[in-house]
Order: sequence, then C-alpha cells, then structure tokens
Amino acid sequence: MTVATPPAETHRVHADGAELYVRIDGTDGPWVILAHALAASHALWDQTATHLASRYRVVRPDLRGHGGSDAPLGPYTMARLADDVIAVMDALEIPQAHFCGISVGGMIGQTLGLRHPERLLSLALVATNSQTPMEAHPMWHNRIGQAEAHGMAGMADATLERWLTPAFRAAHPDVVARIHAMLVATPVRGYVGVAEAIMAFDLAGALSRIHCPTLVVAGENDQGATVAMAQSIAAAIRGARLEVMPQAAHLVHVEQPERFHAALDAFLGNAACGGQCDVP
Repeated sequence: MTVATPPAETHRVHADGAELYVRIDGTDGPWVILAHALAASHALWDQTATHLASRYRVVRPDLRGHGGSDAPLGPYTMARLADDVIAVMDALEIPQAHFCGISVGGMIGQTLGLRHPERLLSLALVATNSQTPMEAHPMWHNRIGQAEAHGMAGMADATLERWLTPAFRAAHPDVVARIHAMLVATPVRGYVGVAEAIMAFDLAGALSRIHCPTLVVAGENDQGATVAMAQSIAAAIRGARLEVMPQAAHLVHVEQPERFHAALDAFLGNAACGGQCDVP
C-alpha cells in the first residue's frame, strides 16, 4: 500500500534586502521549522520533513545566500539570520514554532532562544557549537579565501569528508552525490556571508538565559561540533536533554535517521506545550 505524501507549498518571503525561498510540507499540526547547514539548502532535511509532515506543518527556509534564496552582499550576522526566521514566521502568520537547526542552523536556534524566546515552542540544536574560538579563525579565513578564489567545487569533497563518516560515504554514493550537488550550487557570496557570521558567533556565556525545552544532539564522530561541545551546551541550558548518535559524524540526521527521528519525536511530543510549561 502506498502512503500518500502530504502536500507541499512554496513561498517567497521578503526579509531585509533578500527574498527567501520557503517550503512547507504538511497541512496540520504544530509548526516545526528546520534550518540547514552552511553551503546546503532546505533539501538537506528532505528525509526528516517527510517523516514529520503527517503530524506537523514543516517549514524549511533556505538561508539567505543559499538554495533558492537571494544572496545579497554580506557580511551577514547571526542576528540577521535569526531575524530572517522571524520574518518567515510573520509572513506565514506562525505565532510560535518548534525550531530544529543543524550546524549553523543550531547557532541560529541559540540566537532565536535569546533574541525571540516568545516565538519558540522548543529548540533542537543539532551538531552545533556555542562559539567560534579565535584559534578557529585562521581555518575560516582559509575556507573563505578558497571559496572566493576557486569557487565551491574545490571545497565540496573536503566538506563531505567532515560531514559524513567514511563507511557511510562508501555505502551511500547516491546520498553523497546529492549533498555534493547542494554544496557546489551554493553561491560563493552566500557561503562567505554566513561563514563570516559563524566566525563572529559566541553565545557560550549567554546560554543559561535560554528557557524553552531544548534537545542537544551530537554525532559520536563529529570532529567539528564535538560531543564535548554538545555536553557544554546541554549543561548550560536548564533541563536540556543530550543525545549522542553513534557511528555518525556531522550530518547525524542523514547517517542515523531512525535514531535521530526517534529522539526528535520523543522530544517534540514532550515539548508540545512549549516554553510556557515547566522545562523537563
């Protein structure tokens, strides 16, 4: 028996000098916003959106400078990227939503938790950091320089090596090819703008002011957003839950979808009453 796919719709939302592409899957239930990683697009969340769409209305914006969204001149800021999410919510008349972000999407989520807490039902922070230390700046300057000099194609393979374990890459060449295409399609201007926002990011000392239900997810083999960083984020946010996904690097929801979706389902079910209920 074939299960019917919930209908999808797309929108263009204006947000401070950029038109943002937004896809919605599902027609009923609470709103869930999924935010993707640097140099990706809303399609990074395809499997999760399909999983959720029968029970939630799933909103997937392309970050400014990414996917189908405009790529205005940067630099961008994390506050601007968080305000873009609020612009999407306002345009779609979404009063509150669950927010789930991976990598820079998780940084945007932390910023929302501090900047717009009244709009959040919950936060899921996946494979992310709470700050970019100064010692990482040379690496980011190098990546920005490589993108500006040689384009995104020259960065794709190294990025995939960080994002997915060797075993997964060998076993799933079709998935690797799809994500590679996303990386190559990202406008250099958008990559650089968001990378500069990441370089300036530091909320490590402010996380205790986040009070909505929070789930923190890390990949066991993630060398960029480490388990130790996830532990520090979870320790700083009162009542936060920590899940470590085994045999996964950065894209935990791609490598371990069943485990990730089980953790997310349990969390969203318990967080259904949002920031007004007691943090578990």
